[in-house]
Amino acid sequence: MVPFKTYKSLVQLKHKEGTLFEVVGDSSTLPKWFRTEYLDDPETVYVNPWFVEAIFGKDGWYILHVESTSHTLLQVTHWHPEEDAEILIFGPPHYQEDVSQMISNLVNYYRPRMIQEEDLSPENETQCLEEVDEASTQLSPVRVAKAQVAEAATQQALKK
Repeated sequence: MVPFKTYKSLVQLKHKEGTLFEVVGDSSTLPKWFRTEYLDDPETVYVNPWFVEAIFGKDGWYILHVESTSHTLLQVTHWHPEEDAEILIFGPPHYQEDVSQMISNLVNYYRPRMIQEEDLSPENETQCLEEVDEASTQLSPVRVAKAQVAEAATQQALKK
C-alpha cells in the first residue's frame, strides 16, 4: 500500500514482515545512540494529521530535532487522506513512553486550537493557521537551552 504522505526521518526504514523493520541502505547510517534491536518493537500512536503539522511543523521539519534530542527514531506516515496519521516510535521502551507522552501532551495542548479552527469561518481560518504555525516554530527557553547544549556538544565532537 502506498502512503498518502510520509515525513522525513534521520534514518529511512522499510517495513519487513510482521512488525519487523529494517534500515534502507547502509545500516552504518544509524546514529551512534541507536541499536538495530530497537527496530523490533515500535510504539504506535495515531493522531489527526492536523496535529502532525502542528507538532512537527510543515512537512515534519521538526521530526529530525525530536529524534536527535529524544534518542528515538520516528516514522510518521499518513496512509489515507481521511484517516489518522500513524507515528511509529523506535527506541528503548522508556524513551518510547516519554515520546508517546510528549505527543499526547502536545495533542492536548493543540486540541482547543483545532476545535476553534473548525468553528471559524473561511476568512478567519487563515489567521488561526498562521497562529498555530507561528506557535509551532517558536522555541521555549528550555528548548532553546537544550538546542544550544546540543549544538555545543556537536561542535566539540567535531573538533575532536
